[in-house]
Amino acid sequence: MPTASPALSAVEFRRLQAVVTTALAGVDHITLGRQRRVAIERKLDGSEVTAADRAAERYLRAALAKHWPSDTILGEEYGGTLALSGRSWLIDPIDGTASYVLGLGCYGTLLTLLIDGVPVYGCIHLPAMQETTYAAVGRGCWLRQGNARPRLVKVGAPRRYGHADVGLTSYKMTDLGNPQGPWQLSRLLPEVGRVRLVGDCVQYALLCRGELDGALDPKMSAWDIGALMVCVREAGGHVADFTGTSRNLLTSTTFMAASSKALIRRMAKTLTPA
Repeated sequence: MPTASPALSAVEFRRLQAVVTTALAGVDHITLGRQRRVAIERKLDGSEVTAADRAAERYLRAALAKHWPSDTILGEEYGGTLALSGRSWLIDPIDGTASYVLGLGCYGTLLTLLIDGVPVYGCIHLPAMQETTYAAVGRGCWLRQGNARPRLVKVGAPRRYGHADVGLTSYKMTDLGNPQGPWQLSRLLPEVGRVRLVGDCVQYALLCRGELDGALDPKMSAWDIGALMVCVREAGGHVADFTGTSRNLLTSTTFMAASSKALIRRMAKTLTPA
């Protein structure tokens, strides 16, 4: 008899979301309060990091440990292990630091709960926009904007490849950044309907409520991917890496999402060198 996939009960989902909502309010105090007065540092990979990134992750780690002391944590700034057994959290305190340091609102905080290595809960929190998209396996995808009541959201109706609105974060790791890059973004851009340079987790929140048809990221980590997987799937969408496979996504370095499997397949075919 096959083993049931891990999932949260309705009660567990409500309780977890209440804790996360309170914790994110504390994170907002850090990120919004420091946005225009933080020094920028560079990591070894060239990406930006600030004291706000680190302070926000420390705050989230403490908040989660207070309620679930036995849960393990993997975060962008302070590391950890991608646990394949038990309960484990993935944290990206500021996804979109490049926008954050410019004073722009296109950034967010990402949280994922894994059970036995499977993402069962995801949260895309956009503090500058005062909205949160969150989901749990089998419980749907929800959007809370400001003080309004949360509402269920769904991806839009499937659109043909040539009419699709597709979000993009970066051209790095593609042939537009390096002629020898492994992904043929130069082929995809002129073929889809429109490309929106929204970027980072914001574009996946938009996809979950039907405002984009697809979204692409050529450079990702587990703490980026986990929350997006849960939210997009529970909104009725589909996810894969740039080759079109959805297996072992947490360990992939590329990620895309779309409102239909057909769009995923077509984007993967275009991106992959012949």
